[in-house]
Amino acid sequence: MEFPPKDVQLLVAEISDILISRNQTVSVSEGACGGLLSAYSISLPGASKFFDGGRLMYSLKSRLKSSGWNLEQIKSYTGPSESVALKMARNMRIEFNSTYVLSETGYAGPSANVNGLDNMSISDEEAKVGMVYLGISGPNGNYSCEMSTDSSERSNNMQLFAKFSLQFFLKTLKQEIQNESENANVKNNV
Repeated sequence: MEFPPKDVQLLVAEISDILISRNQTVSVSEGACGGLLSAYSISLPGASKFFDGGRLMYSLKSRLKSSGWNLEQIKSYTGPSESVALKMARNMRIEFNSTYVLSETGYAGPSANVNGLDNMSISDEEAKVGMVYLGISGPNGNYSCEMSTDSSERSNNMQLFAKFSLQFFLKTLKQEIQNESENANVKNNV
């Protein structure tokens, strides 16, 4: 069995090359992909040069504890969202002091219900199995997006969530490099 899959190996290698060449690091905060994002990231030899660490926040209790939310925000929590992913990324970036934090939260399946505090179930009518929310906190700002697998198969969704996360992170890194290059060109032309 090949782990991670070849396409994921290529993503991690490209991310690794960029981060190491820029003397930057990443940490991950993950929930619905169940640790695969960290596992994929450290599957490359030399990962300690760019990967600071990860945290699996699966239960609602652990997500809320790490979100930095106040009691009122916790009481009005309705489930995974882009704002939750960003909040976890921003808080973990402060805690781990990484250049970037990549965060994911979503609905791997088989249902979109979230077990709430005190054994209550939280259900968002718009929540959909196969939906993942991604957040990145970095030196140039925060970025987020949502993606859907259009699948209800849990293990497939977990793998795709981790892959989507890496694709989004790589796209963000490349965009930041392009922006830096364009800004340098503007300064040189002034």
